[in-house]
Parts: sequence; C-alpha cells; structure tokens
Amino acid sequence: MAPARPVLQEDLLQSLRAVRVDHELKLDGRLDDPAWAQAPVAGGFRETWPDYGAPAKRDTEVKVLYDARYLYIGARLSHPEGARDIVRRIHRRDQDSPSDWFTVYVDSLHDHRSGYAFFVNAGGVQRDASLYNDTAMDFSWDGVWESAVHEDAEGWTCELKIPLSLLRIRPGEAHQTWGINFGRSDQGAVREQTQWMVPPRGESAFVSRFPDLTGLEGLSPLPRRELAPYLSLQDKLETASNYDDRGLKWGAGGDGHFGLGPNGQLDLSVRPDFGQVEVDQAVLNLSTTETWLPEKRPFFLDGADIFRTNGPTLFYSRRIGAGVSAYTPGPGETILEQPSAQDIDAAAKYTVKTEGGLAFGALGARTGAADATLREADGSEIHPQLAGADSFGVLRATQTLDDRGSYLGLFTGLRAPSTEGSDASQITAADGAWKSQDRSARLSFALDHSDSGPRGDQASGWYGTASGAKSWASGWNASGSLENAGRDFNVNGLGYMGRADYQSASASVSRNWDATAGVFRNWGWGAWGDVMRDQTGVVIDRSMGLNGHTDFTNFWSLWGGGSLSLPAFDDHELRAYDAPVKKYLRRPARPSMNVGMDTAANRPWYGRLSLSHSWNEGGGSASADFFQSLKPAPALEVQFETVLSHDAGTRAWLETVGTAPPAVPGQDSGTPLTGLRRLSGFNQTLRVSYAFSPALTVQAFSQWMENAWDYRDLRAYQDDWTLVPSSTTDPTAFNDRLWILNLITRWEFKPGSAFYFVYTHGASTDALTSGRAALSPVTDLGALNHVPSDDVVQMKLSWMFR
Repeated sequence: MAPARPVLQEDLLQSLRAVRVDHELKLDGRLDDPAWAQAPVAGGFRETWPDYGAPAKRDTEVKVLYDARYLYIGARLSHPEGARDIVRRIHRRDQDSPSDWFTVYVDSLHDHRSGYAFFVNAGGVQRDASLYNDTAMDFSWDGVWESAVHEDAEGWTCELKIPLSLLRIRPGEAHQTWGINFGRSDQGAVREQTQWMVPPRGESAFVSRFPDLTGLEGLSPLPRRELAPYLSLQDKLETASNYDDRGLKWGAGGDGHFGLGPNGQLDLSVRPDFGQVEVDQAVLNLSTTETWLPEKRPFFLDGADIFRTNGPTLFYSRRIGAGVSAYTPGPGETILEQPSAQDIDAAAKYTVKTEGGLAFGALGARTGAADATLREADGSEIHPQLAGADSFGVLRATQTLDDRGSYLGLFTGLRAPSTEGSDASQITAADGAWKSQDRSARLSFALDHSDSGPRGDQASGWYGTASGAKSWASGWNASGSLENAGRDFNVNGLGYMGRADYQSASASVSRNWDATAGVFRNWGWGAWGDVMRDQTGVVIDRSMGLNGHTDFTNFWSLWGGGSLSLPAFDDHELRAYDAPVKKYLRRPARPSMNVGMDTAANRPWYGRLSLSHSWNEGGGSASADFFQSLKPAPALEVQFETVLSHDAGTRAWLETVGTAPPAVPGQDSGTPLTGLRRLSGFNQTLRVSYAFSPALTVQAFSQWMENAWDYRDLRAYQDDWTLVPSSTTDPTAFNDRLWILNLITRWEFKPGSAFYFVYTHGASTDALTSGRAALSPVTDLGALNHVPSDDVVQMKLSWMFR
C-alpha cells in the first residue's frame, strides 16, 4: 500500500511577485513578449487527485504581469509526449469537459474568504466562477476577459488578460498584496489534477490558504461599465394552447453593469429576455413537495452567492417571473391572449465587498400583472387577472471575522403583492460560521423568522439550526446537525423549503484513504443516521445508512450503499394540511440499496450506471439510470441518459372525499382515500453539442418521458393506525407522456456580444392508454407526433458596450 505524501506546513509558505509592464500585451498564447522573461516563476505543483499531496508528474510554470488596467497570467504546461498527448475539447463557453485545463484563482481583496476563478482549456474555451465562504465556488458568475492558447513540441502555453475592473481592489494602498493560486487538469496518458498550493488534508480551507501575490504597486479600483441592450423576435408556428397564440412578437431591453465606488457594483435589467436559456427538464412530481427548478437566467445567476444563507433557501429567484395558471373560459368566452408567466418589468442588484471584510447585497425586482384577454359572447372584451403585480426586495450582509472564513450575517427579504388578499412574505434571519485555528473544525448556525399570508392575517414562525463538522488529516470526518422549524414557519413566498413543522437531528461519520493497493485506489466508507419528529412529538422519519466507494487504477469507480427507514408516520401524504387535528399515514419499515459504477471520463466513450432497489409494502421498487457520453471528435459530444423505474406498490393518497367512513369527531368532513400506487417510468434525454469554435456553438436537447400509474387496494383513513377498505367512482389509472426538443445556436461575435437562434418544440398528452401502469414507448412516441404541439422560433441579438 502506497499512501500519498502528506502536505506539510512548509509547503504553504509560498509567494509570487508580479511585474509591472509599461504596455498593453497583445495575446497570442506564445509567451514571446519580452516582459515575460522578467517575471518570477511559480512552480512545484502538487496533486489534489488522484494522489493527494504528491508532487505533480508534469511541470507547470506560471508568471504574472500587470499594468494599470489588466492582470496578465502566462503559463507553460509541459507534456513530455508533445502535442499529441494534449486533450483539447472545443465547446460552448462556461461548460465543463474532460479536457486539459489551466486555472487562475485570485483573492484581490485579500480577505481570505472570496475571490474569482478563471479557467481556459487547451481548445481555448473559457469558464469563470466566483469564490465565497473560503471553500465554495459559484460557476454562475460571468465576466468578460480574454485568453489565448498555443501548442508546441513541449506542450501548450496560455495567456490570460483579466480587466482590473472585473476584480474588487482595495483603494488607497500604494503597495498591495493579493492572494493567488493556480490549478491544472490533465486528461491524457497521465491523468491528474494539480495546484500550486494544496491545503493539508483535514482542513476546510481554500481561499484562506492562497499564497501571496506581491509587487502590486500604484493600482486603483477601476469601475466596471458595461451596457448590453438586446432585440428579440419570436415566431410561434404551432400551438397546443386552448387558444390561437401563433404569430410574431418582438421585444427589447437590456442589462447594465456599473462600478460604484471602489468595490461596489450595480447591475440593472430592463425587460430581461431569457429565450436563449435551455428549457427546464420535465419531471413527474406526485409528492407533496414543490419541484425545485434551477436558476438559469443570467441576471439572477451573476453574484447569487452573496444572498445564500445557512439553513433553507430564503431567496429562491425562480419566484420572480414565475408561471401562472391557465385560465378556464366560461360559456361563450373565447381566449384571445393569455400569458404563461409574469413579465419582469425591471430588476436591480447592488453588491459590494469592502477591505474590512463586509459584504453587502441588495436586490429589487418588479413583475407586472398577468392579464388574459377574452371575448365575450356579445363581442365585448374582458381582461381577467391571472396574477397581480409583485414587488420583491432582498438585503444581505456578512462580516468576515478572521482570515479563516468565519463570519456573521444578516438577511431580510420581502415579497409585496399589489392585489388585496394575496399572500405576502417577509423574512428576517441571522447566521454565521466559525472555523478553528487549524481550519479542521467548523460550526455554523442560523435563526430565521417569517411572516406569511394575506396582509392583516399573517402567520409568524421561527426556524433554527446548528451544525458542526470536523476533519482529521488521517482521513476521518464527522458531522452533525440540529434543526427546528415551527409549524407556521413559511418562506415559500420568497424562498424555498420542502416542509415546516419538524425537529430533526442527524449525524454522519466517514473515513477516506489516499492510498493504492493493487488495482484499488482512494477508497472510503461512510455511515449516517437521522431522526425527525413534528412539533407534537410524532416521529415522521427514522433512518440510517452505510455507503462505500473506491476508485481503480484504470480510473474507473465503484460505489454502493444501503439504508433502512424504520416505521414512522407521514404527516403530509394525506394532504390534510388545514385539518384542525393532523392526520397521519403510518409507514412500515423500508430497506433499500444502491450500487453504481462509471468508466474513465477522458475516453471517447464514458458510461455511468446507477441501480437502486427498495422494498415497499406493495412490492419492490427498482430503478436504473444509464448515462453515456460519446466524443468522436474534439468539437462534438453526444450525451444519452436513459432512466427506467418501476414501483410495485407504495401506499399513497388518491383523493379526498366527504363520504363513508364517517369523519372522526373533531376532524373535518373530508376523508382521505389511499391506494397502493403502482408506477412505471421511462425518461430518455439526448444532448448533442458541436462547436465550430468556442465562440460559435450549436446545442440540441431532447427529452422523451413517459409515466403510467394506477391505484389498487383502496383504503380510506379512519384513524392514524387504521385504514378501512373503500372504493371510488373516479379514475384510478393515469398516464403522462411528453416530448421536448430545444435547439440553441450561439455566436459570440465579440466578447460579451452574442447572437442566438433558438427553436423549441413541445408536445404532451395525458390520454389514458394503459390502466395497469404499463409502458409502450414506441407506440406512444408515434402518438406524440399527432397531438398539438408548441413550436417556437426565436432570435436574439445582444451587443455589449464597454
């Protein structure tokens, strides 16, 4: 067994001097400007994977230059085998790939907690991210900067040119010291990930361990001034709506980014358009928890890390501009126009980070009312309101307490509807974190308060959490947390939470080995357990689990685990939320297991297979998820993902009725009806990406999903321990099928300016074709070609002025 060399304290005592130049560098990736010869070299990289702390197998040399407007980084990444061993993938900006990458990490405020990351791969593709909370990285941040790459007999070289206006710089200091680090990823014959500075194993640290970048003199903060207006044109060719909404629509708006003060930034957006964003992947949700949709809109992604808090998500930006329910026309009414979502009239965001460690963010947005247009039988038009106008406001402040990333924070948020009787939401919170001197232990907390509901009749609730984690250099890790959410705590008007009304405790322990034994490498195991009860003391979850994983020396991986949910009571499944006395559905014990493996990601074919099985009261439940990636050429990638699932029977709610058996005294008249739900699912996604260059890319996405489910052994609720046989005349079998196609062409004709061409097709039907939860994918796919569909073509031109 060969353990990796540990990272020692003396390995952390690194620094690099930047050299000032008197002219602006023109990038070609060759490092042939005479100024590069005057700059000191950073080298001696160490591995972060697969052998943590071991010396890098390939040499990397990095130099730093600067002038009054730019920071320049030049790197030579040696390949003894020459250019034939370089793995270059060409694809759209801001996407990851198994290719050779070089990364620069910059802590320009030297606050040891935040910064920026700039990535460039051997094919010239750029990525960037913001760093926060010392160890976290947010890839939603986007900046406009330049890079160039070049290959030669010794490997490849790259140059990065980063505008100082992108960085937050301390004002008024003649001599500055920043934090800096470099990273490299190789996917060729020698696979490894390396960094100039590698924190010792057992530390929860990254930015706070950056070496110093010295020699920075005479720098002043440069305000960022960017204005990007846009024009868009949309043509709906076919429609699946219950009215004719085909035809042309045009739009105009813009985004702006303006530096305010030495470290502040104001972002503005007027009538933002998000037509170039890939459509949300559809999911079947039969649970009591709202589906979480990831944010994809650039305005809300940029700088989102500053609004994050411990505990539940207090600001869920998808609430702004959310979809609205379709209008159901009455007798004689004809729909002429109907919006699918609220329009965002305007939004503004201000963020600032000071040299004293204070970070502050403010965001405000206004959505307009969503009104439908209907023609009455007499020819007159009416405009029923589907959703009223909303105003949103969020404030967040954090104060760094030390150079290890400890902090205290405050949050307040408000959603103020304009319509009388609509639910308003107000949230206030305090949170914080502390790290030990050696950065191996972390404690965090949050205390939140919410007021939600119609004005004058709002309910107030509290939430609190405390958690801790500890790591050891030997590879041991332990963590635990406590949570308490009151029954009336509710942030879903502005944020997102799965549920309230609970008290929970959880703990976990794990052990990892950085070692090689035969064909095995870097293995580990973990165990966990949690318990949850509602505020009345009824246990609603008791579960425990064990998992393990290992890599192999051929870079394949294997993982697996098992868990056991002990008998408990489900207080949500019966949907009796407003009942004066809670109704519970008793759940029996439920064991489950899973296993998975994947192949080496740097090969032309990559596969990942995950299998799971659980034992429910109505039979077994199994699922298989098979993901494949084909890379036949550097500029082409095809991804397939196939998911198959079958559940023989889980006790689930079907409907609520007011008939026999009689309602229990003291409860409402509605009686929940349940059944053993049998469910079969099939989900096939396909992504095809081709890059003519990093600036001109085409991406196609297709999703074909089918689900069929039915209910048997119908039983009605009598009390928390008793379900009695029952029946219903309503449907007990259901189908859902859809096909989505999305094509996005993006041409960035100059940095920050782009043209998009987008085509979207969507067809769905819930017509019942199987009453026994059976699937017939081939037949149903043909049927989807004969149902009404939404077909939309959109073009968008955005031009950046700097």
